[in-house]
Amino acid sequence: MREFDNTLLFSATDLMRFMGCVHATALDLMCLRGEGPTPGKDTEDAALLQKQGDAHEAAHLARLKADGKGVVEIERGSLAQDSEATRIALTGGAEVVFQGAFLSGNWGGWSDFLMRVDRPSALGPFSYEVADTKLKRRPHPKHVLQLVLYSDLLTEIQGAAPEFAHVELGTGERATLRLADYAHYARAARARLEAFVASPTITRPVPCADCGFCRWADHCTSVWTREDSL
Repeated sequence: MREFDNTLLFSATDLMRFMGCVHATALDLMCLRGEGPTPGKDTEDAALLQKQGDAHEAAHLARLKADGKGVVEIERGSLAQDSEATRIALTGGAEVVFQGAFLSGNWGGWSDFLMRVDRPSALGPFSYEVADTKLKRRPHPKHVLQLVLYSDLLTEIQGAAPEFAHVELGTGERATLRLADYAHYARAARARLEAFVASPTITRPVPCADCGFCRWADHCTSVWTREDSL
């Protein structure tokens, strides 16, 4: 979450964090408002995971280029400028857009890859589908949140909803997801996050699978220690 043009802007990362731990989102919101504890630095595990993820993404980009795909790379800068550059690339019919950016209302962010497919849209006799690189060996429920978000934002540009989205797995395999199977869940999750931020409820730290990668891990541990929690 961050302030953007006098509004609160959400990202896919915010959504995935919220669905993993509401308390982390509550702490993020307090921090944004200049309240609450100070966040810690990224954990070593988180930094290593990010490094490996970047390498996986770069390797997939190299494979696409080696296969002769015409790739338009959006050099990451301001979200507003990058989203406009992405719109131009999509309108021009690029085969692949790398680091395509989206911005609409309270939601925005950078996707990994936008792949052209032979399905008509407002852009012409083609449209695009989202593909994200992930290190896991199989798709994770959190991936769906990100893929549906970017696909919904993509729909606003191309005037047609993509039928599929893809995960380029750490095994080198591709998992293809039919978006209609997951859209209701993902959109409901976005509505839950927006409702929570608009009217936060009291939360407390509860151990979860995300603790090992969370910037609030030290704070939560201190709370458990102070409370002599089991």
